[in-house]
Amino acid sequence: MPDAMPAETGRWFLAEGISDIPAHVRLQGAFLPRPLPSMVRLQPQTYRILAEAEQAIGRLDEAAARLPNRAGLVRLAQLRDVHGSGELGGVFAALRELLVADLPGAVDAPAIDLRLRRYLLANDEAVRWVRNGGSVNLALLSQLGAILDGTAETLAVIDGDDVTDVSWRQEQGWLGGPDARDAYLLTVPPGAELQTGGMQWTAWVDSGCEAPLLARVALGHYQLAVLSPVAHAGHLSRLYITLALIREGTLRDPLLPVSEWLSRDRDDYRKHILGMVHEGDLDGFLVFFATGIATLCRSQLRFINRAERISEEHLGRLGKRMDGIVRVTRDLAGTPLTTNLQIAQRCGITVQQAASLTKQLVRLGVVRSMNGRNYRQIFTVPDVMNLFELSYPTPPDGDEDVFDR
Repeated sequence: MPDAMPAETGRWFLAEGISDIPAHVRLQGAFLPRPLPSMVRLQPQTYRILAEAEQAIGRLDEAAARLPNRAGLVRLAQLRDVHGSGELGGVFAALRELLVADLPGAVDAPAIDLRLRRYLLANDEAVRWVRNGGSVNLALLSQLGAILDGTAETLAVIDGDDVTDVSWRQEQGWLGGPDARDAYLLTVPPGAELQTGGMQWTAWVDSGCEAPLLARVALGHYQLAVLSPVAHAGHLSRLYITLALIREGTLRDPLLPVSEWLSRDRDDYRKHILGMVHEGDLDGFLVFFATGIATLCRSQLRFINRAERISEEHLGRLGKRMDGIVRVTRDLAGTPLTTNLQIAQRCGITVQQAASLTKQLVRLGVVRSMNGRNYRQIFTVPDVMNLFELSYPTPPDGDEDVFDR
């Protein structure tokens, strides 16, 4: 074991005989992080940045309630999150393809990778579980892993979090991507140390660590990612961030495309993970984490503000403002793509009524038919689609927003 590795951040194990792993990573060994602390002491600036990020989350959660179609905004965030998680896992698809594949009643939907569909299914199940008061523990993550494997479609009953309730990782894991050649850190080998570390993580999550909310969430994510106690830990450790925020009551819905951010900033993320491993740089990691979350919140807030302006402009095109067409037009504010079936489901009208209204909206230029069919058409809302496709992140409105970071 290299002498440069400080023992206080964790323990290192021999990792010989692993093919394709970069030589320097293999020689470094496999890392087991020490148990998370019950209390943290941070620099004053770190506390300030964490508090500002938490306030940004609160503003986003409140602003999302202004959109008539909050569910649409949530789904867009989930699709962006799945898209980013796919990129990190080596599963690629165009965002527009994901949007079409997720539409109810659409025909000619693209054949996206099954793994992306399973990401969405697992995320939906996890959010439903946490909203209903369920705990975030390794038993839950194991069942989500089964959904990601395609061996289950829903969560089974979760009674506890005993060692026997967990489907522990059985192979050597690493951080850095799906290809072993991209590894930058090896996780602790399967066995007793992994299981002990995993159960300590679960106990810590329920213990009420004395630290700011986002510090607890960031530490929980770090430990889960570096331990990788179960299969698909990369995706699940990112999903944990959203689940923890919902369970804490800070977010009501999964409004943050966390994986999109971490895919975009993967080099900085790697640097700060290794800073924790090699130097115990907790402040550096937490500042990176909180700054990224705050940036995501600002991007989502700008999207909401612009979607509201788009909605008002669309409403201005209407002549006689009948209740039905107004309701549908407002619902389209956060909807780049839609179908008559989706409109009917969201607005509480029949599919026939939705079809009649979309014909009017096509004439007004609010929506446009993508496939030219009279039945099961797919409609795009060009103004919202342009806004959505520019949201990586949403560019600032003006110079003041550029410096408000």
